[in-house]
Formats: sequence, structure tokens, C-alpha cells
Amino acid sequence: MTVIARTRSNWAARSRQERLALRLLLPVFGTVVVIATVPFLLALVDATTNDAGNFVGPANFVRALSNPLLYESIKQTGLYAAIVLPSEILIGLGLSLLVHRTVRSPVLRAVIYVAAMIPIVIPQIAVGVVFRLVFAPDYGILNILLGSTGRGQILWLSSPPLAMLATATVDIWQWTPFVYLVLFAGFQTVPSEAVEAAQVDGATSWTQFRHIELPYLRPLLLLVLFFRIADVLRVFDAVYVLTGGGPGTTTQFLSLYMYRVGFKFSDLGEASALAVVVMVAMTIFYTLINRFIPADRR
Repeated sequence: MTVIARTRSNWAARSRQERLALRLLLPVFGTVVVIATVPFLLALVDATTNDAGNFVGPANFVRALSNPLLYESIKQTGLYAAIVLPSEILIGLGLSLLVHRTVRSPVLRAVIYVAAMIPIVIPQIAVGVVFRLVFAPDYGILNILLGSTGRGQILWLSSPPLAMLATATVDIWQWTPFVYLVLFAGFQTVPSEAVEAAQVDGATSWTQFRHIELPYLRPLLLLVLFFRIADVLRVFDAVYVLTGGGPGTTTQFLSLYMYRVGFKFSDLGEASALAVVVMVAMTIFYTLINRFIPADRR
């Protein structure tokens, strides 16, 4: 009763506009909650039952967490994230800063905007097919260019270090424009008065960026980090087409490993247990990021 009374008190304390806004947003939030909650509950049911539908408790979780291939896939996913995330954020930040400070023509900015959208809207399956042709050993464009310089062919997708680098390059090519577009929009929110005042005071470009522009970009950087971490954890299509997870387990990232467990080896219980563990782990991770790196910090 105390919780109900407190909820009613908080609702009554809100203004008319706030209550109207909450009523309008309730259907959207309710839909999102249903879409996110129902699959999680179904995965939880599959994770605690066997193929016959009998309750087995934590048995599937024990099997999932005791498989050494899981930790190998986590290791490869971490290495992949360590390559693509800093590269995309730094390159995207650099490009957005360069365009913001040097390109003044609205037409040229629009052209750059459209060009940046192209890699993002291409389906990842198509991206994987195209780059597989690029990295092909005999007729790939990279090896053709190497042959024209007198060098031998390189097996880009058959060597473990090069396969990781190739898949990371594809991800960087496709998603750096996303980082650029988000951060470029953030630069437009920086008050011009503050920038002009800093320039009058003799502030260098680095000082202007660090003390004026970066605080406005911090929430967007956090948002980009959230999205890209989620994308890295579910990266599948392009990598599956490029390498299939090989050579060996070099590019068998967490999503590919879960796919193999659930569909190739038909162990839906273990795959569902992995999905639940990943969901819980990412929820904790995001909570820690929000707590220790608040978006509104100045």
C-alpha cells in the first residue's frame, strides 16, 4: 500500500504537461518493454528446460559456462572490439571535427552526409560478399594490385592475424560513418558564442576542443559506445560470409559461437543459457558505465 500511495503522490505532484507526456509515451514504452521482455522470458524458459520440456534448473548454464570454446570466443570478441571501437570512435571524431571546422558550404556538407550514409544502409550480407571478393586469393582486387607491384599473393582470410584484421577493417569501413554522423551533429549543438569568446581569449584549437566542444560531445560519445558495443556483440552476417568463423576459431565471435551451439549442434538449451548470461552481463556493464561515466558530467 505504501508503494501505491507513493506512486499516486508522485503522479499528483507532476504538472499537467508532464502527465500528458507520460500518457502519450506509455504505449511506446509498453511496446518496447513487451518486445524486449517476451524474448528474454522465452530464452529463460529454454535455458532451464531440456528438449523434452522438463525443468533442469541450472544444468544448461553449467554446461554453457564450462565449455572452453565459450571463453575462446569471448577472447576473440574482446580482441575484435579492441580493434574496431577505438578506431571507429577516433576516426569518426577526427572526421567530424575536420568537416565542422573546414567545410563551410552547406552543399558540400550535404554531399558528405549522403556519402557517409551509403556504407550504413548497405546490408551486411552484401558487404560481406563484396569484401570477400576484395580479399579473394586469386582474383581479389587487393591481390591483383599486389601482383602489379611484383609481390606475391596474400591469403587474407586464411591467416589468423590477417583474417581478424580483414573482418575488423570491414566493420570500421561500414560503421565509422555512423560515428561521424552522430558526432558531427553534436558539434552543431556547441554554442557559437562560447567558441567565439574562447578564440578572442587566444585559446588554441586543442583548448577549444577539450574545454568547450568535448563536454557537449560526451553524452553522444557514450551513446555511440553503447550502440557499437551492442553491435560488436551481435556481429554476424559479414563475418559469417567472409570467414565463417575461421580460420580455426580466430573470428568465431560470441554471436557466431551461439549460432553454432544453437543451430549447428541443435543445443537450444545451452544457446539460450548463453543468451541469458550475455543479456545479464551487458545490463550490469551498461549500469556500471552509466554510474562511473555519467553522460552529463562537465
